[in-house]
Amino acid sequence: MGLQAAFDLLLSSETPLDGMDALIWQSLAAGATGNKHPWNTGCLMTIKKTGDDSHCPSGRTVVLRRCDVVSRTVDFHTDVRSAKVKELELSGGALCWLFYEPSTRIQLRLQGTATVVNDQKADAAWEAVTLQSRSAYLSVDPPGKHVWSQQPPSTAERFLNQSESEVGRENFRLVRTQVHSVDWLYLRQGGHVRASLTYGAQGSTEVSWLVP
Repeated sequence: MGLQAAFDLLLSSETPLDGMDALIWQSLAAGATGNKHPWNTGCLMTIKKTGDDSHCPSGRTVVLRRCDVVSRTVDFHTDVRSAKVKELELSGGALCWLFYEPSTRIQLRLQGTATVVNDQKADAAWEAVTLQSRSAYLSVDPPGKHVWSQQPPSTAERFLNQSESEVGRENFRLVRTQVHSVDWLYLRQGGHVRASLTYGAQGSTEVSWLVP
């Protein structure tokens, strides 16, 4: 069942709030396992420092790599040299995920705290990274470095065999977000619908409707 059909079915029930949390996390889990799912990629928002006392939002698209429904965590992968890692360090891990599917007009925001992981869990995640994807972690220069040339920088040196690609593990990190709250919005033709979900420290879940 598609994303829109699933939420339409839930909203047609007598107690849609009771099933909202389960359906959202079921959909996130599907997004983490299928690249054709609308929630397979999302916009990750961090806080960028632009001066001594000034900050601004910083966003980019990332792939949802893993979703744990029980612990309410979601993962993405990154290069430890990337700006987002420094931004997470400065903000204490504060971030926001944004998913939006234009054809259904369903939006999902996840607020949480991220941890940059470089242990056995990261080792296991690295083992599952394809050779083509490993090339992203093999650049000599850090991501985002300016290159003053008419032509884009070459990536030819990044395409190695499986064994040679292992040097990329040094730059690879798993970033895990502990989700604290969810904001779900459906721009439905028959009337917009919005819901809020907040997760307590002891595993409690508070669900309510919001004025859209």
